[in-house]
Amino acid sequence: MFFDRTFHPDEANQAFTVGKLLETGRYTYKPTDHHGPTLYYAAAPLQRAFGHSTTAELDGTLLRCTPLVFGVLALVFGFLALRKVLRRWFVPLLFVLALGTSPLFVFFATDFIQETLLASFFMMTLWTGTEYFMAKTHAAGGRVPHARLKPGTWALLFGIVCGLMFATKETCVLSFAAAGLVGAPLLWFNRKILSIGTRDVVLAAAGFLLTSVLFFSSFATDWTGVYNAFVAAPLSYFHRAAGDVASEGAAWHVHPWWQYLKWLFADNVVLCVFAICGFISSPLLFAVPAARRHLEPATRNAFVFLASYSILLLVLYSLIPYKTPWCAVQVLVALVPAALLGLSALQQMNFASAVNVNVLFAKPPRSMAISSYKPMVLLTAVLVFWGNVPSLWKMARDPDSKDIPYNYAHASPEVKELAAVVAEAMRNAEKQPQGDGRQPPFIAVALPPTDTWPFPWYNRALEAKTGYWTKFEDLVELEKTGSSPTVVIVPMTEGHLAQALFPYLKNTKRFYIRPGVRARVFW
Repeated sequence: MFFDRTFHPDEANQAFTVGKLLETGRYTYKPTDHHGPTLYYAAAPLQRAFGHSTTAELDGTLLRCTPLVFGVLALVFGFLALRKVLRRWFVPLLFVLALGTSPLFVFFATDFIQETLLASFFMMTLWTGTEYFMAKTHAAGGRVPHARLKPGTWALLFGIVCGLMFATKETCVLSFAAAGLVGAPLLWFNRKILSIGTRDVVLAAAGFLLTSVLFFSSFATDWTGVYNAFVAAPLSYFHRAAGDVASEGAAWHVHPWWQYLKWLFADNVVLCVFAICGFISSPLLFAVPAARRHLEPATRNAFVFLASYSILLLVLYSLIPYKTPWCAVQVLVALVPAALLGLSALQQMNFASAVNVNVLFAKPPRSMAISSYKPMVLLTAVLVFWGNVPSLWKMARDPDSKDIPYNYAHASPEVKELAAVVAEAMRNAEKQPQGDGRQPPFIAVALPPTDTWPFPWYNRALEAKTGYWTKFEDLVELEKTGSSPTVVIVPMTEGHLAQALFPYLKNTKRFYIRPGVRARVFW
C-alpha cells in the first residue's frame, strides 16, 4: 500500500532529524539543510507514544502517519470554512470527497515531508479568517449565525496559524504574497462589510511572531534558529529559487515554466475539466447584474479570493526555475474549493435567466432558479471515480512505480536489498572471534552526499557501526591507517578501485540507489 513505498531521500534525511530530536530533545534550524521544525515536533510525540526514543527505533509507518493526520485536518478545516461560507453541508462534503481522493494529495499526505502540514495550516487560515469576518459582521448586527468567539480571538488564532505556516516551510512566503496581492484589493472593494480593526491586526501579528519565535528557537533553547529563519533562510532560498545550480541538488529541480501544470493536470484531465467548469462562472459573477444580486456576498468573495489566489500562486511557482511536485499541493488545496464554490455559485444564481437577453438585467424569478446539485454531484463523481480512483488503485498496487508522476527524484527499491546484504554481512562478521587485536566489524560508505540517501534510513540499526565519507580518496586514507572495514560501499564507477584497495573482501554486488545512480558493495 501507500506506506510500503520506498523512503524518498528527503524523507530519510528528515527521519534522522526526528531521531536526533528524540535523543537530544533539541532541534537546530538550518535553512540550507532542513525546513521548519513543526514536522519534527509533530512526529516525535507519536514515536514516543509507541516507545521509540532513538533513531534506530524509529518506525517508518508512524512517521508517515504524521502528515496523514494533518491531511485529515486539512479536509476537516476546509469543510468547516466552506460550511461557514455557504451555510450548508453538501458542497463542503463534495470538497472532502474531491480533495481527499486526489492522487497528488494522497501521495504527499503519506510522505514524510512538510507539504501536507503547510496545506493543513493554510486551510486553518481560511477557517479562522472566515470565522473572524463572520464574527465582525455579527458584532455589527449583521444577519449571520451567532459567533462562537469574539473577533479579536479569531484574529489571534489566525496569526498563530500563519506562524505555524512560517514555522513549517519557507515557501509559505509565496502563499502569503499571493494572499496579500489578492486579499488587499478584495478588502478594499468590500471595505463596508469586510473591515479589519487595528487592534485585531496587532493581535494577529503578535500571534504570528510568538508562534514563529517559539518554534524556531526550539522553545527558547536555541536562539540561532530565529536568526536563521528571518535572515539566513530568505537569502539561501532566494538563490535556490533563482535556479542557482551551485546549490546542492538544485540542478535536478530546474524545470520549464509549465511543469506545475503538467504535475497538476497532465495525468488527470478530469481535474482540469473540473477546475475549468468551476472557474467558468467567474465572469458571470461580475458581468451579470442578476447574478450579483442573487449571490450571497460571502460566497462571491470566497470564490473570488480562492480562484484568484490559486491562479496567482500557480503563476508565482511557475516563474521560479526551481520546481518540485510536492509544491503543487499548495495550489491544489486552493483550486479544488475554488472550483466547487464556482459551481455552487452557478447553482445559487438563476443561470437560465442570466443568459437570456430579455432578462439579462432583471432579477430572476424564484421559480426559475436552479435548486438541484445534480450537475455538481455528477462532475464530482466523474472526478473521483474516473480520475482519482484509478490513479489511487495504481499507487496502491505498486507504490514505487515509475508511472506515478509524483515519484520524483525517488529512491530505488533495491536500496532495501542493499541494506539487507550489509546487515547479513555484519551479522556473520560479528559471529567470528574478535580476539588477537582484530577490529570490531564496521561499515565504510564513500558515496557523494546526494547519492547516500536513503541508505542510512534502512541501515539505521547499524548507524553506530557505520562511517560515511564523500570521496573515494577518503577510503584510501582510511586503508593507510590499517583499518579493515567489514563492508565497503562505493559508486559503481569506483568499484574496481575498491576491489584493489580491499582485496580481502571477496563478495560483491551491485544495487541501484536511485534510477541512474548505481552503487557497489563489497564484503
